Amino acid sequence: MKLIQKHLLKGTQEFELLDNEVHVKIRAPFKNKDKTVPLEILNPEPEINGSQLDFHSRVKCGPLLSLYINKPNPEEFNAFVDAVKEKALKEYNAFAGINQEP
Repeated sequence: MKLIQKHLLKGTQEFELLDNEVHVKIRAPFKNKDKTVPLEILNPEPEINGSQLDFHSRVKCGPLLSLYINKPNPEEFNAFVDAVKEKALKEYNAFAGINQEP
């Protein structure tokens, strides 16, 4: 699953949700950045920070993922955020040995 967000001044950021990580590509006028964020360290409850939605680590050391709210549209944005939240919780539970089955 991919989410591509464009901002007139800040450039383009692309998020690709893989099995156990999110791959991020940021293409801005003065910097390019690629990084990979493991899902098991993400707090599945993001925080709103102005016009961005931030996913922090479980130890709260600044945002690991920052998404522009409702870009490119609310439906795609919400579907991607829900998928990240679900996979982050699932990966953390698997890492910690927590079984979700009844």
